[in-house]
Formats: sequence, structure tokens, C-alpha cells
Amino acid sequence: MSAEQPLTTARVERVLPAPPEEAYDAWLDEDALRDFMCPAPGSASDVSVDPRVGGSFRFVMTFPDRESEITGEYIALDRPGLLSFTWRHVGDVDSVVTVAFAPHGDGETLMTITHSRLPAELVRSSTDGWGSIVEKLAARLGYARG
Repeated sequence: MSAEQPLTTARVERVLPAPPEEAYDAWLDEDALRDFMCPAPGSASDVSVDPRVGGSFRFVMTFPDRESEITGEYIALDRPGLLSFTWRHVGDVDSVVTVAFAPHGDGETLMTITHSRLPAELVRSSTDGWGSIVEKLAARLGYARG
């Protein structure tokens, strides 16, 4: 990435069928992350998390034709309202993901994911990827409550 390349932001919002505490906790639970932390048709494997500020995480996104390792460090954990972490594909510059959770309706959550410091050419694919991940999370939370 050149120094002149602008960095931009991807953003996704979704109402989830669970209260903020449940939605927040899913982001720090290894079993839950295996279920949702990879865009379809992929799956997450080799998931490990150390859910504390300064703690790290690692998971592998496995797709039919490739694997992608993601690592990062938690930079803010404020249950149940916000979590933020660095996001790094092997060899890439860190970007930052912030997930905000707000009560919405009766026992639901409005979740907003903001992925910043992205190269402009990755905004569209990142937005699509987060959209798929959010749908998988919504399905997991819906089944957990149903």
C-alpha cells in the first residue's frame, strides 16, 4: 500500500434478535466465532481469543479455494456497548474494527460494525464480507433464543 493511497471505512448495520449483552458476548466466545466469523460460503477454524484489552485473537477463514489467517488485538472492551480491535490479514497493515451495540425494540440490538483504515479498493468487499458475517451472527442468536 502506497503512502498516497487514501484509507476509507466500511460500515454495516443490522438489528439482531438478542439483547446487547448476548450479541456482545458472541464476539468474544470461541464457539460462537466459529459459527459466524467468516463470510459465506466459508467457515472459521483455529479460533483463539484472549478477550481483554491488549489481548489477541486469531482465526482462519477457510473457503473452498483458499484460507486466510486473521489476527488482531483488542483495543477497547466496554460490555455491552462497544468493542474494538485491530484486524490484520497476514502481511497487511492493521485496520481497525469497532462494533457498537445499542438496545433496539423489545430485547433486540442494533449492531453497527465500522471497519476503518481500509484501502479504498477493499471497502466494497469488506462491506459485503461483514454483511455476510452479520447474517450468520443473526441466525446464531436467533437459534439460541428460539
